[in-house]
Amino acid sequence: MYKYSPMEQYIIYPVLSFNITITNVIFYLSIAAFLTILLVKGIMKGNILSNNWGILSESLFRTILLMIENFVGRKYSIYLPLFYSLFHIILFSNFLGLLPYSTTSTVELVMTLSIAFTLLIGILLIGFLTHKLHLLAIFLPSGTPLGLVPIMIFLEILAYIFRIISLGLRLAINMITGHTLVKVIVGGIWLGYLKGTSILILAAPLLLLTVFLA
Repeated sequence: MYKYSPMEQYIIYPVLSFNITITNVIFYLSIAAFLTILLVKGIMKGNILSNNWGILSESLFRTILLMIENFVGRKYSIYLPLFYSLFHIILFSNFLGLLPYSTTSTVELVMTLSIAFTLLIGILLIGFLTHKLHLLAIFLPSGTPLGLVPIMIFLEILAYIFRIISLGLRLAINMITGHTLVKVIVGGIWLGYLKGTSILILAAPLLLLTVFLA
């Protein structure tokens, strides 16, 4: 049913099977994690004169650290390993999807939503341990009339949850639509070529595809 379909690349199938089954999604996610470890090793070499790989690693490290310090707070830089690992696993998962006959693990909604809700639960636990019940103030805008307090709390909690869902969905949907568009364009170019369409006419969608991939 999925043969020659744009959704064919998202089919999950087993790659290895012993006591547990390793699917193609888990396989490529493991490769992304392995590349993240290699990137860290480029930072930890400690050479005075770093190579290009080390400079790239240090630049990404510093960028993520500055993001945490600016948007979360300098004292929360202890969470840098979590943000660093998560950022690079998602980054390499997206990049691996550009390889022919590969798959992108971040197209799986169960994965992106699991990451989003796991982080949500972790943030709320840390928030309660740090601020106790004062954390509930984020669900009530200042200056809210007393009669609107129950409604505003309900709406703020709902908005908070849907913000997390939208972030998880956005990543997966961006990957799905991008890869589907590539396959549709490639299929159209190949079909036009088989039907004898002029190369000059096919150059336009081919150029569009090249720019899009770049």
